[in-house]
Amino acid sequence: MILGGIYGGIFTPTEAAAVAAIYGLFVGIFIYRTLKWRELLAIVVDSGKQTGAVMWTVGNAALMSWVLSVSGISGALSNFVVAISGGHTVIFLIVVNIVILIAGCFIDGNSIMYIFVPIFLPVALQLGYSPIVLGVVLVMNVAIGMVTPPVGCNLYVACGVSGIQVKEIINTVSFRISLQAVSHCY
Repeated sequence: MILGGIYGGIFTPTEAAAVAAIYGLFVGIFIYRTLKWRELLAIVVDSGKQTGAVMWTVGNAALMSWVLSVSGISGALSNFVVAISGGHTVIFLIVVNIVILIAGCFIDGNSIMYIFVPIFLPVALQLGYSPIVLGVVLVMNVAIGMVTPPVGCNLYVACGVSGIQVKEIINTVSFRISLQAVSHCY
């Protein structure tokens, strides 16, 4: 329903999220009967609290990005990145990967984009990178960083949803990554 609606041009991805929420509510109340009408207020309040926490972080990141841009710090950091990379495209990508992976361990993805895109985009354009390539590199590194301890936000979400402890998930993920690395070697 969601993908068909998006690909069919019936609604946008944002509208698809709303349709999915309404559909999930309908299924939970009328089909599976696991949701009760009296529980809806508590669910809405809890969702509002979680959304407020995320939006507070995003708002602060947007404010920090604006301050970095207006004060010229963003330009100075861009010049610093150019100086570090020495105009070499590979070194620039290594710097971007390291910075975003480390940031992903401590900050959520939206905040990382707000803070670091104004710093890295001018350098990427100056070195001849496509903005799409930079976007893919940033998103992939944010995704990896957000499941990396000590703070990886998605790691704790996975623990909360699954009921599994952080230590167990880290060991499982490390084991699978090790198996994949070994299988690619042979």
